[in-house]
Amino acid sequence: MEFSAAGKADRTGSDSRAQLRQRSKRLFGNADRLEVALAVAESSGLVHAQELADRLRISPPRVRAQLLAFVEAGVMRVLPRDGLRQNYERIDDPFWSMITDLVPRWRKHAG
Repeated sequence: MEFSAAGKADRTGSDSRAQLRQRSKRLFGNADRLEVALAVAESSGLVHAQELADRLRISPPRVRAQLLAFVEAGVMRVLPRDGLRQNYERIDDPFWSMITDLVPRWRKHAG
């Protein structure tokens, strides 16, 4: 997905986004998984569901479900709460480099 300087999703890539979501659904049984994984992979490593939700325009509960799936898979960890904020930390794992390599390739071939 492309983002503007303000971090908002660029709708000119909506066909690409739809194709990515369809591939995600077929591969993982969830349309949000690849999109959230790419956002995590491209982040500093520390993420919060609400911030990702705003950026991706996906509801926070749906983003949180993906983050928890990554925790269960052992590629992220839940950090202690900071007040009302629940942060998650990306764990160094080949999964993330695979995501940053494959997703752009899939988009290129989809276009």
